[in-house]
Amino acid sequence: MYWTHELRVTGQPSFTLVYEKNPVLAMDSLSKGQELIERLLEITDKVPQLRTNAKRAIKKAQAKLKETFNKKEIKFQKGDLVLYFDKALAARHDVKFINKWKGPYEISHVLDKGAYKLTIDGNPIKGTVNRNLLKKYYTRDIWEPVIVI
Repeated sequence: MYWTHELRVTGQPSFTLVYEKNPVLAMDSLSKGQELIERLLEITDKVPQLRTNAKRAIKKAQAKLKETFNKKEIKFQKGDLVLYFDKALAARHDVKFINKWKGPYEISHVLDKGAYKLTIDGNPIKGTVNRNLLKKYYTRDIWEPVIVI
């Protein structure tokens, strides 16, 4: 009731001041000769159709997300060089400008469901790493600095 009640100071409802239009309530849109109960029944009759439409839209959005996610799936081979994202370091705020990608690591074992075992300089690291924490490492074999005077 507060939002539709006229304020003494402005002479307008708060809703009108905030949204710049008059509020429309369920009981305001009654047709001529239509009772409030009839209007509520009319609204509730539309609920199953609205639910069906919402379920259809959710399934469509989920399918699109799944398709997009599956496209980005990168598979690494044994011997590939990768960088490893340090989630623990990324969660800290005192190391804002420190590089959170560690490596390069070499993939020593390819496991199922996107898990990998890594080694660095021939020494295996403890545990497995999921592929969403890895990205391909590109070497700079022919990189030369350019000095401009």
